[in-house]
Parts: sequence; structure tokens; C-alpha cells
Amino acid sequence: MTAKKSPSTIASKSTQLTDAPQTTVSTPNPDYITKSDNSINPINAVNIDNAVNSTYPANTDNLFDNKQTATDTTEPPKQQRVGKQQRKSDYADFKAAYLTPSKLMKRHPVNIDDGVWEKLERIARILGDRDTTVGSYINAILSEHLNLYADDIEIWRKL
Repeated sequence: MTAKKSPSTIASKSTQLTDAPQTTVSTPNPDYITKSDNSINPINAVNIDNAVNSTYPANTDNLFDNKQTATDTTEPPKQQRVGKQQRKSDYADFKAAYLTPSKLMKRHPVNIDDGVWEKLERIARILGDRDTTVGSYINAILSEHLNLYADDIEIWRKL
């Protein structure tokens, strides 16, 4: 009985090994292999080079093919259109927050770039009421900015 083993017996042994639970055979994580239930020697149970029924994909460029096809079929949600009523509401909120005319009692000169001044003047003149000035618009913007970052500014001051 010292006959050489035929390739068919080698293939049957390989098939016999792959009949083990799928998690033991096909897991790519070596840490999981060493933590198996030890019913079969887990280190010798998987040899990808000579396994006949390998569960790994033939295309090695994309090892996670199954997971990617599931995400590829889902489309991102479409962006909803903004209606005319919503735009009017947004404009009313913007106008109430920034373009309300106000009388500045103690004013201070501030130097800003000419291009920025032109943009601010255009917004205040076109979108604001008759009494809206660039100064009141700048004052509203800076007030909201300082209120928004008040906690951060206090933390940064203590650094």
C-alpha cells in the first residue's frame, strides 16, 4: 500500500477540507482563524494556493466585490428643489437679520478693501430698505459673527 497518491485523492482531500464551516475556510482575517472552535486544525485547514474550491474571487483587483455591488446600486438622494415660497422666506429671514436699518450712536471708522466695500454697498442698496446703510449691514454681520464665536473666542483667549 505504498502506492503514490493520485491527483484525484488530493482533490478529494481538498474538497473535504472545504466542506468545513464557511467561516473557517474563507475568512481572510488570520486573527479569526486562530480563534476558531478548534474542531479542525485551523492553521492547516486553509491553504489558498492549493485549495480546489476557494471562495476568494478570481479577480484580485477587487477583493470586496460583493459589498461594493450592494453600495453601487443605491443612488444618493436627489437634491430637492427650492421653491419660490422657500426663497422668499429665506430672503425675509436674511433681511430681518442683517438688513434692518439701525442708527449707530457711537460710530468708529473702519478701513476695508474697496472691492469688499462695493459688494457690501450693492447688497445694502439692492436688498435693503431705503434707510439701510452699509454701516448697519456691517454692524449686523459682525454682531452675529461675534455671538456665534463667543465661546470659542473665550477659550482661545485663555490659551
